[in-house]
Amino acid sequence: MARRIAYTGDPVLTLEEVARQCRLDVEDLQAELIETVIIPGVTQQGEVLSGAAIRTAEYEERWPPSRCSGHALDMGQANEIIDISHIADDGTPQSLEVVTRLQEEGRETRLYFPAGRPVGELLIRYRAGTDLERYPGVRCWLLMHAATAHEFRETLISGPNLSALPDSFLDSLLADITVPPRF
Repeated sequence: MARRIAYTGDPVLTLEEVARQCRLDVEDLQAELIETVIIPGVTQQGEVLSGAAIRTAEYEERWPPSRCSGHALDMGQANEIIDISHIADDGTPQSLEVVTRLQEEGRETRLYFPAGRPVGELLIRYRAGTDLERYPGVRCWLLMHAATAHEFRETLISGPNLSALPDSFLDSLLADITVPPRF
C-alpha cells in the first residue's frame, strides 16, 4: 500500500473557482473554511474513492521480492520515479542507481526495470498527481462536492433533510482515474 509522504503541488481548486461554483462572490465566502476544510476534504474524498492521486504528492511503497518488473504502482496517476532503494537486512534503505520506466496503462501506471529488477525488498518513492486538464470530469467532481459541502456544511453531518445526487452519477466523474481493485 502506498503511503503519502507529503503534498508537493498546489491545492487543486482555488477559492475563486469554489466561489464561482457556489454562485457567490469571493467576499461572501469564509475563505478559511474553503481553503483549510472544504478543498482538502473533497480532494481527499476523491483520492480515497478513485485510488488515484489528485493533488500532486510524493508517495512511497514497499515491493516484496516477489513483485516483478511491470507491476502497477499502488497509487494511480504516478508520473515520476524519485528514488528506488533496497531494504537492507537491518531495515535501512540503500539508494540504488537503476534504470526505470513508467508506463501509463489507462488508469494505472506500471513500473518497469528494463535492465532487470533489483533483488530483494524495494522501497519505491514516486510522484503522482492528476492532470486536471486531461481529466476535466475530475475537476467537475471536485467543484460539485465543494459546492455541496459549502451549501450544506452543517446538514451534511446530521443529514436527514439533504437529498444528494446519486453517488453513481457523481462518482462516475472519477471513473477515468479510478484504480481497479487488486485482490
